[in-house]
Amino acid sequence: MAIRMAQYKLVLFDFDGVLADSAAWFIAQLPSLAEAHRFRSPDVAEIERLRGLPTRDVVKALGVSPLRLPGIAADLRKRMADEAHQIALFEGVPDLLRRLHDGGVRSAVVSSNSEENVRAVLGPSAALISAFSCGASLFGKGARFSSLIRKLDVEPARVCAVGDEVRDIEAAHHVHVAAMAVSWGYGAASALSAAVPDYMVHTPAEAAAVLLA
Repeated sequence: MAIRMAQYKLVLFDFDGVLADSAAWFIAQLPSLAEAHRFRSPDVAEIERLRGLPTRDVVKALGVSPLRLPGIAADLRKRMADEAHQIALFEGVPDLLRRLHDGGVRSAVVSSNSEENVRAVLGPSAALISAFSCGASLFGKGARFSSLIRKLDVEPARVCAVGDEVRDIEAAHHVHVAAMAVSWGYGAASALSAAVPDYMVHTPAEAAAVLLA
């Protein structure tokens, strides 16, 4: 009997909102972050509305100067380094990563967060990750995807990118790899669907079933 191979050999995961349940922590940082970097802090109702917008529109709505974005991102990374113990993985994520590993599918993390923070939150599950592409980037997520695909020597047709924001799906489309949107993260499901991902999943278990099919 022939052994059936998974259609994907490499999965490129976003971190915050896909693997890490960091939304509550991030929202708690907003008032002090807004004060420190001089932008408007949204209320709870507005936060929910902003979930349906692309990142560039969220930045504009809050009055954030593009020139301040690198400093804000660096501040967030530092804060998370101090408080990583407060952030957990989504339920089912460790099992998802284990199932992919055991099924011969490599996983990589692509994030603007620092590798140190990513490893701290992943804990023992970090050992299941084949590669990390983390920190600030001048060239965008698509360029990072392409770099990892070349580094790990995988055909683009055997790669799937998993994200929770419209920009994740757009980056996957840009480099011609499959895009999987997850409904449990930052982005609203309606906005994600409008970006036309190849898959929309609602639990890590469902993601595993698709990726290992």
